Amino acid sequence: MKHSIILTTMAAFLSLVLLFACGEQKKGEKSDTDVTYADVKKESKELMKDVKNYTYEKKEDYLRKMNARLKEFDKEMQELQEKISYKTTEFKEESKEKFNQSMEALSEKKKAAAEKLEELKTASKENWYDIKAGADSAMNELSKVFERARSDFKS
Repeated sequence: MKHSIILTTMAAFLSLVLLFACGEQKKGEKSDTDVTYADVKKESKELMKDVKNYTYEKKEDYLRKMNARLKEFDKEMQELQEKISYKTTEFKEESKEKFNQSMEALSEKKKAAAEKLEELKTASKENWYDIKAGADSAMNELSKVFERARSDFKS
């Protein structure tokens, strides 16, 4: 009982302090929290420009990482092909055909990713972000097709 009276008194006191501390703002003044749509739009454009500039500055790092990733795909594709080639005597003809189709799809996706990375090498600041998005998408597609092939042939 004693605790609830103390808590109620403290809550009332804090409420009064907050009420007086906040006070009324004059009608003509603009508070720090009044933000217009134009302000948000302007800041968003500036932020996007900064992000694009930052990623463009990291262009060489990005290209180096993506090229290393492509080389890793080459290596893994070669290993998969070797494992499956070793087992081809156990496969039925339709399984061999499916494997060949998977490897062809992988080669096409790898080629598309490599072409996007080549485009990035000559990209300007203005089109860097869009081309990078395309390269990311191509690499993700390559990764999905590779994982599907790997799981289909349980290597």
